Amino acid sequence: MASYLETISDIEARMLKPTARDIGIDARSGRIEGASLHEAVALRTLRLAMRVLLPLRQFGFSYVARAVRALLPSKRSMVFALTPGASMRVPYCDPYWSILLLPDYSYERSMLTLLDAARDVEYGFIDGGANYGYWSILASGPEAGNKPTVAIEAAADTFRVLEDNRLLNGGRYSALNRAIGAASGEHVRIFGAKHEARTTVDPADGSRPILECDTISVDDLAALPLFAGLDKFIVKLDVEGVEIAAFSGATMLLGGDSVFVYEDHGSDLDHATTRHALDVLKLRVFWLGHGRRREITAPEQLAEIKKSRRFGYDIIATRSPFWIDRLERLING
Repeated sequence: MASYLETISDIEARMLKPTARDIGIDARSGRIEGASLHEAVALRTLRLAMRVLLPLRQFGFSYVARAVRALLPSKRSMVFALTPGASMRVPYCDPYWSILLLPDYSYERSMLTLLDAARDVEYGFIDGGANYGYWSILASGPEAGNKPTVAIEAAADTFRVLEDNRLLNGGRYSALNRAIGAASGEHVRIFGAKHEARTTVDPADGSRPILECDTISVDDLAALPLFAGLDKFIVKLDVEGVEIAAFSGATMLLGGDSVFVYEDHGSDLDHATTRHALDVLKLRVFWLGHGRRREITAPEQLAEIKKSRRFGYDIIATRSPFWIDRLERLING
């Protein structure tokens, strides 16, 4: 693996240095600190927009964020205190992460429920498609039990922010500028302008690739030294259409005590990834998000859950008796 994995010293050389000029925001209480008058107006405007648009599943929020940023600009970043000992720096008025300006916003509830239920478990966390590091920061943090964590992000520009957040949190998780794939060491192109929606799947609409990188498989990630001695894993796959390929590169983990959190997008009316998980991989599949927690035994059941074609929905899948027991206890209350 040494031929395609960067060493920690290689990564350290490119780290962004944290500054003392950030706008501080407590994600739970909503308290804003260190903002100028116009910055505070901008952030409170976005908070109000979130409240108004929440019943519409935040439809249009990214446009509001861009407009506010243009009208009330700032060169400073925002740092969200997610939980005690866990902080995330993001660009000012970021069109995606500014949703956290709404106090105690419930982001990806399925994932949060699983982490809460596994606090007492010694597991390794693999964060595939980590973006700026939200879940890596939380899983490696004190409230989740300081789990050994690796964050994987394909887009180099997004990866730089992920690295900055690693330093901001004491370097407690590892990070790799790679794309999750069926095998390691393959060269892929990256498409998509929005940092939260980058993909290695060619959109077939004439779009040009904006970046390139190499792949790494989930099984090779599990073999990293930081996971030595661990036999349990939580694997998050937010890989924008490459979920089935990612499962192909996770044969070892699928046969062990691992649980996977993957995205089944609302625009996929055939529920292809869940169909693959149930029919091909023979996994047990669960929903822990909004509404009634339940086991999914047929892909068609997702029609009741996937209410919007604009969003991805986090689905839990495993064949591990250990994790199945935990999940059954969660859905049976």
